[in-house]
Amino acid sequence: MNKLLMTIALSSVLVAGANAADDQGHGKITFKGSIIDAPCSIDAKSLDQTVQLGAISKNQLAGGGKSTPVPLNIQLHDCDAATANKASITFSGIAGDSAAGLDGSFAVTGQGAGVGVVIADLGGNVIKPEIKTSLPALSSGNNELEFQAYVQGSSASNAVTPGNFASVANFMMTYE
Repeated sequence: MNKLLMTIALSSVLVAGANAADDQGHGKITFKGSIIDAPCSIDAKSLDQTVQLGAISKNQLAGGGKSTPVPLNIQLHDCDAATANKASITFSGIAGDSAAGLDGSFAVTGQGAGVGVVIADLGGNVIKPEIKTSLPALSSGNNELEFQAYVQGSSASNAVTPGNFASVANFMMTYE
């Protein structure tokens, strides 16, 4: 009887091993985040955005011209308006060249030159780098902060150079 049980147990182990599939792919998932002492949570998709500004004609940007604005939104979740309903935002980064008329913009890198990226509110008011800007009152729950971004050409003649460009603006929320 013991031999029979031993044979059955050994057979079960061998059959289970034979049915185990070869590794057909595997990976690793890393979860990251941060805990902040604030009345609102910032949506994960808002933390690291890429805003496509398009392929803009050099002629459109000549002499200080502007591209068509595109939406730039920041989502806030689970806001507690009882804790703080007033908020401000500061966009930081490298400011554009003031001598070229780009002091309200963020500087660009890359082959495309003679331009800056501008962030504005929906009324078209420019939000300059490193300037704390008050926001509309927050409500409890979810809030969407709506901005627009566009490319501003240098006011200097023949300053706009065709090519790809990039610019980075970080943001920091402040609550009262």
